Amino acid sequence: MTDVYKCLIVDDDPMTCHLLKLQLEMEGYPCVTLSDPEQVLAVIAAESPALVLADFHLGTFDGLGLLRAIRSHEKFHYLPVVIMSAIDYQEACETGGADGFVLKPFNLQDLESTIQKALKG
Repeated sequence: MTDVYKCLIVDDDPMTCHLLKLQLEMEGYPCVTLSDPEQVLAVIAAESPALVLADFHLGTFDGLGLLRAIRSHEKFHYLPVVIMSAIDYQEACETGGADGFVLKPFNLQDLESTIQKALKG
């Protein structure tokens, strides 16, 4: 991979964040993790990720709410967002404006392919 794209991983389970970070960094994607979805806009502003990878179920927040928050922000509305879940919410996520959806459990190749597709727009 010639380009370096930083990913922001948002999941309310810190272990999932940690494991995804390890996997993606081995593939060449520097990552920042976030377990509190309420802080997503502040972290995007501070870290300037190229993509957000978010779980659908984020405690009291959900991935579509997070997506709406990003899309409604004048500076971050363009940011690619990929949502992941163990339940097939692909149609809802695509209708809601997500740039990709990954069904858990996923293999790393599928995840990387979805990320690359979202980054290319």
